[in-house]
Amino acid sequence: MPVLLAGLAVVIALLAGGYFYVDSLAYHVIRLQAGAAVEPSDFIKKPDAEAVFVAGGDSFDVTVPGEYQVKVKSGFFTHKCKLIVEDTLAPTGQAVQVRLPIGNTCGPESFVTDIEDATKVTVSYVTEPDFARKGSQPVQIALTDLGNNRTVLDTELYLSIVAEHVTMEAGEGAPGLDKFVAAGETGQFVTDMTGLDYARVGDYEIALTVNGESYTSILHVRDTVPPVVEVKDLEDFAFVPKDAIDFAVRVEDVTEVTAAFKKDPDLSQLGTQEVALIFTDQGGNQVEKTAKLTLKKDDEPPVIHGALDMTIYAGDTVSYRKDVTVTDNSSDGITLDVDTSKVNTRAEGVYPVTYTASDASGNKAQLTVNLTVLARKYDIEEVNALGDSVLARILKPEMSEMDKLQAIYSYIMGHISYINDSDKGDWVQAAYEGLMNRKGDCYVYASTAKLLLTRAGIKNMDIEKIPSDTLHYWNLVDIGDGWYHFDTTPRKDHPTIFMWDDKQMMDYSNSHDKSHNYDRALYPEINGAETGQTSEGA
Repeated sequence: MPVLLAGLAVVIALLAGGYFYVDSLAYHVIRLQAGAAVEPSDFIKKPDAEAVFVAGGDSFDVTVPGEYQVKVKSGFFTHKCKLIVEDTLAPTGQAVQVRLPIGNTCGPESFVTDIEDATKVTVSYVTEPDFARKGSQPVQIALTDLGNNRTVLDTELYLSIVAEHVTMEAGEGAPGLDKFVAAGETGQFVTDMTGLDYARVGDYEIALTVNGESYTSILHVRDTVPPVVEVKDLEDFAFVPKDAIDFAVRVEDVTEVTAAFKKDPDLSQLGTQEVALIFTDQGGNQVEKTAKLTLKKDDEPPVIHGALDMTIYAGDTVSYRKDVTVTDNSSDGITLDVDTSKVNTRAEGVYPVTYTASDASGNKAQLTVNLTVLARKYDIEEVNALGDSVLARILKPEMSEMDKLQAIYSYIMGHISYINDSDKGDWVQAAYEGLMNRKGDCYVYASTAKLLLTRAGIKNMDIEKIPSDTLHYWNLVDIGDGWYHFDTTPRKDHPTIFMWDDKQMMDYSNSHDKSHNYDRALYPEINGAETGQTSEGA
């Protein structure tokens, strides 16, 4: 019996020791600031990354203050612990001023932004403001969290008799004064409200007077109503381009609506496919519709109409596409190319012009016609008539001879474009090209000047550079006091060679690679010429 009692005492002692050992492995109570993170290992005295909360003892919320019973398993043992969540920190926030038209109200939340706290925060008025009191008044806002911590913010409420912002739906028409001005106040619009587009989304500044004082307000025209759309199925040939709007039967909205494919249809896919269509108005409101697109194969080539043989004179322009049309079983996706690569409109001959029409499916039709270019016979009377027409526009009866020279010089410089190409030898043709085509090289410039000067009754003479690797032509003029150089051809350094004497011209020529070197024996003496100078030195 004594032995049995002794054994029992040993067992009890072992159990008690085990209990106290296990109990000593964990913290019985942990206090936590609300919002802080907690892990199972936080309850175990020795580091244990594998500790876990046990089901039934893992129901707690660190954002709500209170006491929670938790169970944590670490190794072979499960520990019962207490988690105390405390909130001792007051909430914070940013106070903001609120401006409202008088007669409007708002909640306390309107006076504060950027609220921060680990627990839920209640926003309230310390004393509710007087929303019928015009002007500015102080407001106090209380922030209270679940720990009963309280912060009071000081701010301001301003009640205006004029609304700073007015929002209306597009298409509603002009808003009345009551939308902008508090009841009982006397006012009128300064802005012409009939001149605004109320069917277009936008922001408009509105000027008005109230009780004799000037105010401004912003009218916001918004579109929050999606468009009403009806669509239809389409059938066409493969490869013919399609726009999303092609499927629309009816589109109704107070603002402009655009249509787009949600995904582009496969125009090469024969048969029927479903297409998704998105219709968007100015307010960004969208409606999605679906329709069917059926595509069939097109083997029929287009037909070219109106392409006929043509005849022109050398130098004339040609309108190759005039009266030429193309028809096809599908009217979309048709192209017409004209190959004129073998044509030279400046030289006599018969040249092929090839028309190629293609449809969206790649079917092609080709037709070749002939362009006959005849040699042009330039009639001096015809060219004189062109020159007289120009002079009638640029010369006045009261002009002096010098004024006429200046008018002719300015006209040529401003109406002919330089190209390094012309036929030399027929000055009448060159003058025609200058007056009619308005382009050419120095020979065209000099010939055009010759014609206009002659028709204006101004004494003139052709002059030519001594032949070398380059040629150049210009004019000499005499209005009663001797000969002077007159060169209308534009040059890279932009000189104005107008009534230059010979010394001016030779100084320029010598500094520009003998640009105007000429044989003095062929021309009369020019003002400013140095006596005894040879042509080689000119």
